[in-house]
Parts: sequence; structure tokens; C-alpha cells
Amino acid sequence: MNTKESLFLSAFDLFLKYGIKRVSMDDICRKIGISKKTCYNVIANKEELVLNVLDSHLSKDEKEILTILEQSGNAIDAMVNISKHVLKFLDKMTPSLIFDLKKYHPEAWKKIEERHFPFIENAILDNLKRGQKEGLYRKDLNPVILSKLYVLQSIAISDPEHFSTSDFTKVNLYKEMIRYHLYGIISEEGKQLINQQHKNFFTI
Repeated sequence: MNTKESLFLSAFDLFLKYGIKRVSMDDICRKIGISKKTCYNVIANKEELVLNVLDSHLSKDEKEILTILEQSGNAIDAMVNISKHVLKFLDKMTPSLIFDLKKYHPEAWKKIEERHFPFIENAILDNLKRGQKEGLYRKDLNPVILSKLYVLQSIAISDPEHFSTSDFTKVNLYKEMIRYHLYGIISEEGKQLINQQHKNFFTI
């Protein structure tokens, strides 16, 4: 692993644990054992680091989500597996990370809005269409509307103005959102499949 890769990975781990504002370039350099001079030979400043770390994370995350979609046996399996993937990430993430991105790094947040949200919307749209074809989701749904609502709900639960982190954890919010999403779209056949294969997931 070269210096740039180590820098990005270490920065991501620290941002995930403490947020962006609380992590200094000194903290990152100390974690990987390099001087600030060496660090600034790789990256110009913290803003550039944040953008690069975000790009790296989004590419990895989107690749993993596509793999989950391709390898899941049906639409419900895919949604449950994606949910587990998201929950694993949320469990590690400090709530201040989203706040810091929005307030102190608007260019990075804009990248999420313009790149990642459309990706998620398309992934959910494909899943909804797949579920309808498989008979697991209701036929009377409008996949385009519901895929947009999914993204809007995801944005809403990440905003502390709507859901205070002192009252709700991101993990619990997302679990309730997924429960609300899936139980609103499944057919009777889909409900039977959940009860047979994924009941424990939805009773957590």
C-alpha cells in the first residue's frame, strides 16, 4: 500500500469515528506515521483530502452495492442484504460526519447529492421493478415515485433537525425506514417470503 492509499484509508477511519471537523491533518499523519511535509506532497490541503476520501469511499460502496444486487436471489433478498450493508456502515459512523460534510465541506456534500443519491435512486428503481416481475412486490406501485421517496427518506433521517441524535440512533432510524419501505410494497407472496427467510431481521 502506497502513501496516498494509507493516507486515504487512515483519514476515512478517523472521519468515520470522530467526524471531519475534530480530525486534524496532524492526527492523520500521526496515525500513519508520516510527517506533514510528506502528507502535503501527496495532498494539497484538508479539503482536497476530504474530496478524495469521499470519491474513494463512494466508488467502493457503489461497487459493493452492485455486487449485492447481482448476487442476491430475489428482490427482497437484495433489499435485506443492502440494508445489512448500510447498517454495518451506520454502526461505525459518528452522527457528526453528515453534519460536518453539510456545514464545512459543501462541495463534498454536493458530490454526494449529484452522484451517490442518483445511484441509490436507480438501484432502488431496479429493485422495485425486479420485485414486481418476481411477484414479490405489489403490481400497483409506481417504481419511479417510490425510488425517489426512498432517497428523500434517507436524506431526512440523516438530518439532525428532523431526528435528533440524542433521541434516535442512525441505525434505529434506518431499520424503521426499511421496515416501512418493504412492508408497504410487498405482495402476499413477498410477505410469506419475509416471514420464512427474513423474519428475524425485521423483528430486531
